[in-house]
Amino acid sequence: MGVSGGEEGALNGPSLMPGGTQSSYEYLSPIFNKIAAQVDDGPCVTYIGPGGSGHYVKMVHNGIEYGDMQLIAEAYDLLKNAA
Repeated sequence: MGVSGGEEGALNGPSLMPGGTQSSYEYLSPIFNKIAAQVDDGPCVTYIGPGGSGHYVKMVHNGIEYGDMQLIAEAYDLLKNAA
């Protein structure tokens, strides 16, 4: 299962991205709903797909996030060191 939220998620509930069989998700859904962060339209959890899908989505999320952080760092470096 992919888990997102960092320190804030640890304190207030993470975003959950479970994979596996649909029947397993339905069986565990009440637990996931209690653990996950709560927003206006419900808990931050949804079934992603077959086994490994949740981890894959989390990997893509991390790739985008780290790319954004790299972009910010390089833009800052350019602004700081511009002639």
